[in-house]
Amino acid sequence: MADSGATAGAVGVAAPDMLKFGSALLEHGGALPEHARIVMDHLITSSAMGLHSHGVMRVPQYLAEMRSGIINPGARPKAIQTAPARLHMDGERGFGQVVGMLMVEALAPAARSTGMAMINGRHLGHTGRIGAYPEALAEAGLIGIAVCNGSPSGHWVAPFGGGDGRISTNPIATGWPVSGAPPVVADFSTAAAPEGVIRVMRDRKAEAPAGYLRDAEGKPTRDPNVLYAVPKGAIQPFGGDLGYRGTALALLVEVLTTMLNADRVDDASRKGTDMTLIAIQPQSGFGDLARGLSDHVRASPPLDKSRPVMMPGDREHAANVPGAPIRVDAPAWTAMTKAAQEAKLPTPATTNIG
Repeated sequence: MADSGATAGAVGVAAPDMLKFGSALLEHGGALPEHARIVMDHLITSSAMGLHSHGVMRVPQYLAEMRSGIINPGARPKAIQTAPARLHMDGERGFGQVVGMLMVEALAPAARSTGMAMINGRHLGHTGRIGAYPEALAEAGLIGIAVCNGSPSGHWVAPFGGGDGRISTNPIATGWPVSGAPPVVADFSTAAAPEGVIRVMRDRKAEAPAGYLRDAEGKPTRDPNVLYAVPKGAIQPFGGDLGYRGTALALLVEVLTTMLNADRVDDASRKGTDMTLIAIQPQSGFGDLARGLSDHVRASPPLDKSRPVMMPGDREHAANVPGAPIRVDAPAWTAMTKAAQEAKLPTPATTNIG
């Protein structure tokens, strides 16, 4: 889901400069150099795709979480095989992007060997854009599925008909290979919006779309600040009047992540995020069939001739223009430059992008 809105003070930073700057900040906070680069590559790609809610705005959050012990920057987790097609990884509270890619690396050979395999990851830091993991599996020739719950106390979403947050935004992502084209990747929250999207709206002083939020009294509102108030409001489940479907999908994610990792949804035993990845080895010729599916869907006559019919992921690929500056909104940039000053690190050149 691409973000919208604008706020004065946003800056643009060249991607190589942002990689160097963000990596230096994370390393100063205690991250291993190779882990800092993996995290920043992930965040920069998300921002470049227009997914700012899972992009470089997260750097100050990760710095704070390293200081507080939520993230263990030195974690080096390993996968354990629990059955021929089942693996498990305790993330040791490491960076979610690092642990997520380790899960992909462990899962791919198991799926090729058995035809289909699954890995449950427990105790991860914030995982960022979970579409990155099925995308990596698809680039390896596999069909990938990812589901992820939220961090402890990330109960931002009210169940359908409910008045307060009881579940996380619980995203689902899928990816599959396509002959002669990038993988198709779908990545969406089971809530009306991810929490990070609401945070971007708050930072840009923009209103949320109608139907996204309710305040602490259960009244509909478009003010994103209600989600961070005390007492806090809640994000609504995906689907609006059909929000029972979003709630049902969110509960499926809880079953596949929280419960399969023997955690409790009430946070009592949780020490981080849980993520489950599933990989399927497709038959020979699948990529050509997938190309036919994409061509068939895109050939539908568009209702708006200025907006062609797209496959999942097309919009993000179109937004990712090589050489374009990476946008950082004012609150995140202020926090990053403050951290750089405290660490006596240089800040990169910026352009004002409004």
